[in-house]
Amino acid sequence: MAAAIVGGAIQTARQEGYLNTIVSTAPQVTSYLIEHATPVHRDPSIEQLIDAVLQARAAQPDAPRSLRPLAEPLTPAELRILKLLPTSTYLQMAEVLYVSRNTVKTHLRSIYQKLGVESRSQAIERAVKLRLL
Repeated sequence: MAAAIVGGAIQTARQEGYLNTIVSTAPQVTSYLIEHATPVHRDPSIEQLIDAVLQARAAQPDAPRSLRPLAEPLTPAELRILKLLPTSTYLQMAEVLYVSRNTVKTHLRSIYQKLGVESRSQAIERAVKLRLL
């Protein structure tokens, strides 16, 4: 039911031209979208909204000093996977990067471990705070 409500709000925002307002005034909604977006049904407006959220978060002042840096930096391959994480499924990442689905899974496990997270949404949030996205 929540997905239908959020979807209706996004549809109205798109039609009325205040999609960016959602980004700046309702971070809970955009966090929900990032976590629950269904990449199988790609919606360009949702992808634009997620991109806007990531840009807005990246433009915020530096993260608190208590945020610990990565013990081990991400490899170039892991960074490519990370950049696709907000809007793509494993299969879509594999297709775009011309690698196997298992390779994507392996890189994601490594990314999660290096970021110290356990989920896609946590990885995205941490990556934004570290300015990796």
